[in-house]
Amino acid sequence: MKSFKEVSLVLSGGAAKGIAHIGVLKALEELNIKVKRLSGTSAGAIVAVFYAYGYSPDEMMEILESINWFRLFKLKAPRYGLIGWERAYTFLRKYIAVEKLEELKKPVNLCAVDLYAGKPLYFSEGELAPILFGSCAIPGIFEPVKYKNYLLIDGGVMNNLPVEPCEKFREPIVCVDVLPITKERKIKNIFDILVRSFFLAVRSNSDKRRNHCDLVITPDLTDYTPLDVRKAKEIFLRGYEDTLRVFKDIS
Repeated sequence: MKSFKEVSLVLSGGAAKGIAHIGVLKALEELNIKVKRLSGTSAGAIVAVFYAYGYSPDEMMEILESINWFRLFKLKAPRYGLIGWERAYTFLRKYIAVEKLEELKKPVNLCAVDLYAGKPLYFSEGELAPILFGSCAIPGIFEPVKYKNYLLIDGGVMNNLPVEPCEKFREPIVCVDVLPITKERKIKNIFDILVRSFFLAVRSNSDKRRNHCDLVITPDLTDYTPLDVRKAKEIFLRGYEDTLRVFKDIS
């Protein structure tokens, strides 16, 4: 059996379900498991960046619970997307005082898809803000992000569990997949339809990558939708409790 004293951590996309990643990190810290590096896409990319910058899981939850989500994202005429990133850039600068990915305290790889080339990209260095927001840019909802010669959209389009950047390292790979297929009964508006359709489409690309993980944590989030930000504490606890259970089962 592999030792999990030090791990590479892979965090999937999943919108609000990605809050469970913070609970996973809280549990890993209590288990004295050191995260050597992180790889993430979309919501997983956000959690990876904040953790690698130095925020504790508790501090991340405090920030999350202070956000006015309606003010953070600005609706606009939908030429390329319904929501722009202007206010998100201001938010990021408030909490992350570095400009480059390589300036974070832990190594991080962020996955985004280049819409021009039609392939996933794995960034370990470069301008943090456009790469991060590009990794989160769900097509049709958020504007794509122009960066260098790329037009970046959500990494989950082609790789929602970006294990590849971690495979060359010796530490075991722990993958957290917060987006299993679930039955949905709460489709109320166009955002629910767009988000649900997107995640159904990206789900299949995670399955084959689970085989490349030494351990997969799949928090039970069947009671929540990808837009349930108001249930952040509950989602956090699911990630925390299920991680403790998984490691108890393998000990």
